[in-house]
Amino acid sequence: MLPQFFKILCVNNSGQTITFSSNGVLNLKLTWWYIAPATGKIEYSQATDDDMDFDAGRSITDGTGLMDDSSLVATVEFDNTGNKYIGAQVQLEVTHDEGTAADGTFDLYLDGGDASGELASDQTGFGDADDNKLEHIGSLTWDPNGTDDQVMSSPVFNI
Repeated sequence: MLPQFFKILCVNNSGQTITFSSNGVLNLKLTWWYIAPATGKIEYSQATDDDMDFDAGRSITDGTGLMDDSSLVATVEFDNTGNKYIGAQVQLEVTHDEGTAADGTFDLYLDGGDASGELASDQTGFGDADDNKLEHIGSLTWDPNGTDDQVMSSPVFNI
């Protein structure tokens, strides 16, 4: 079940820096699901896209274990108090501008917060996903035969 407050974090462990202005693109596809109060049936939201604030002039270096601004991107913090989403289907699409040299992964994590909205990644001294025990959602493994500016998609993950 999704927490009241949360973010989805992406760490670049692809082996190469990805740069937006050089045709690097991240796209997180989200389809939320919940139980409709009137019918008690599972309902799905319309699929949405989230660029994880990866926009003009931004680069994400290959991760070194630290999830700082140089190796991490995140969605905005979701406040689930109104929607009451129970889960989501998540898929990451990456266009890598250094695809011929990349051979690692893009890793997705769920950063759930407490009732006041405080997330682990918001705290001073936040280290990495393992140290902070974030839930690993899944990974997009970059095909080592991938080319520059190629688009690759992860499997669809359920959270």
